[in-house]
Amino acid sequence: MKEETKAKLKARLIDISFIIITIILFAATVLPRNLENLDEIWNFNFARNISNGLLPYKDFNMLQTPLLSFILGGILKLFGQELFVMRIVSTFLGAGIIFVAYKILKELKLNTKWSVFSSALLFLFIKDSFYIDYNYAILFVTLLLIYFELKYRNFGAKYNILIGLLAGITILFKQSTGIIISAITVLYLLLEKKDKETAKAVLYRVVGVFIPCVIFVIYLLLTNSMSSFIDYCVLGIGTFQNKISYLKLIRGKDFMAFVALIVPITLIVLLIANLVNMKQRKIHNNIQYLILFVFSLAQFIMVYPISDDIHFRIAALPTVMVVLYYICKSIQEIKNIKVSIFIEHFMNIITISFIGLLILESINDIYLYASSDKSVLKHFSNIPITSSLQDRIIEVDAYIQEENKDVYILDSEAAVYMIPLDRYNKDFDMFLKGNLGENSEEGQIERIKNMKNAVILIKNNKIALNWQTPTEVIKYVRENLEKIGTVNFFDIYEL
Repeated sequence: MKEETKAKLKARLIDISFIIITIILFAATVLPRNLENLDEIWNFNFARNISNGLLPYKDFNMLQTPLLSFILGGILKLFGQELFVMRIVSTFLGAGIIFVAYKILKELKLNTKWSVFSSALLFLFIKDSFYIDYNYAILFVTLLLIYFELKYRNFGAKYNILIGLLAGITILFKQSTGIIISAITVLYLLLEKKDKETAKAVLYRVVGVFIPCVIFVIYLLLTNSMSSFIDYCVLGIGTFQNKISYLKLIRGKDFMAFVALIVPITLIVLLIANLVNMKQRKIHNNIQYLILFVFSLAQFIMVYPISDDIHFRIAALPTVMVVLYYICKSIQEIKNIKVSIFIEHFMNIITISFIGLLILESINDIYLYASSDKSVLKHFSNIPITSSLQDRIIEVDAYIQEENKDVYILDSEAAVYMIPLDRYNKDFDMFLKGNLGENSEEGQIERIKNMKNAVILIKNNKIALNWQTPTEVIKYVRENLEKIGTVNFFDIYEL
């Protein structure tokens, strides 16, 4: 009994140490970054709007369901409306993702050194693209689903309602991805067996999925936001035509292109393995193959329609974890005693050295961050920023404050200028195709036509526009309004 207690205590100490180290690693990754990632700024603006009492869809435009924004909005309400606060929260989300991946690998019977080593590789896989985002929140929940299904899976009511509830929560992070994850979480049970017990488990999971969805519908009705939600998140999606082909990743001729090739191959291999098990009626005995496949596939669907580097890393992480697991498992199960002992000692050295280097690098990055110049802008304090961007924001904001008319910036970066002024302009502060509702660009042109006593800023022709910019609106302004001057690289048009 004492040996068992010691083993549990050791495991807990390892878990706590792992969490602390990953928090440090993500802090060293996130905090020193310059103010430049527009997705981070948009997500911050969503949360800031909610902390200011604005309602999603009705008062500000967003394309996804708002659970993450509500969570972050509450945190900003408590600790202050600073992007720095959101970055601190992101370090815990990142640590949570890697820790759950570590626990999954342990549950799959990898030893501690292989699990730690693989988890460190997963950290490196996402570190450069990591920031707090609803897609990463979904990834965290997907990994939780994998872990619970591997460790606790049963056909009881409470367990399956909880699993359905977790899956349903992903719908409130992002409706399109969440619906797919929820459907797979419910329906994959029927691939194992079809009997009364399974049917009840499926029903319980459906109930769990519906609980957060019903709560969200009630919220929309109580706030009179249903029509706005349908406009932006249902009808408006039809206007979203931006795509990045998966083939572009594969053609990259770099390491990520290699991973982009391996991931679908791995999913196909898992599919074949499950089909063979089903044909031989062995699926129940090899349930981990099915669990790893269905949830890796559900997460990987996130890569469509924008298969850029960031979306790929988020979508592919569970599959990459599976690849690492099978590689490490094969090495761990080598039967030659001499080779096995050599590998064990070698991996002890490699893992300790690898983690040690990551920690030293992180401490150095945090020291450099602490000694670097930071933003003087409101809501961006403690955030590194280039002098050119800060000077531009100060210049443009000074113009906006001095102007007696309403000022609108028609650009994807508009929020960067409006946030320090504590201003928000619906549709214009997230000026992107597919984020403007059913009427899309035509609706914004009509809105401009009806404006009075206002000026509009758009980037001059020498500055490249964001690839999702509603160019028809920009064209209308240039061709129909009078240009009256410039401020920095923005042309000023008067109505």
